[in-house]
Amino acid sequence: MGWRSGRYGPVPRDADRAGLVRFLGADPRVGTDEATGTFTATSPTVPGHPVHATALIEAYLPGPDLDRTTDPLLRHLRHGGALSEEAIADTAHTHRSGRLTVTPDSGHVVDPGVGCPHPRRITLGAPTNSRALAAFARPRTNAPAFRQNDAGARALLTTLTGPAAADHRPERPAAPVGLGG
Repeated sequence: MGWRSGRYGPVPRDADRAGLVRFLGADPRVGTDEATGTFTATSPTVPGHPVHATALIEAYLPGPDLDRTTDPLLRHLRHGGALSEEAIADTAHTHRSGRLTVTPDSGHVVDPGVGCPHPRRITLGAPTNSRALAAFARPRTNAPAFRQNDAGARALLTTLTGPAAADHRPERPAAPVGLGG
């Protein structure tokens, strides 16, 4: 079967014991073995134990990097000065995380041009500076990720239905009158 590193969430021990998955360790390297027609994987944290598999499921989440994003919308907003990157600073150093700066309560994107959250831009998830723990939370647990998504949904609904939304709604043509016989 295949294998999975377990980097982004727990893999059931029974699947490991049954030989359905294999743990690779940190920083896995994946290649192919043309002679056997398999994928190969190794890890510097588990040297000397290559893994061969006939199937590969790629579940890698790349690190955030606003400066090198390939997303056209993010690239346009970034170059236009409408997005800011999280910066963590102390007296000796400033670290740029590559993560999009958002408000922690609702996920509104912070617009550096005005110095406050943009009223109509909301985003959630790993590429933001407001990351919720437990990405693979169990249902009905009120996990931080669920609470963050609920808050983002409330903010989005408020944005779409609130008084300011009327200024951004397109005009609808009047309904036809007198179509009856």
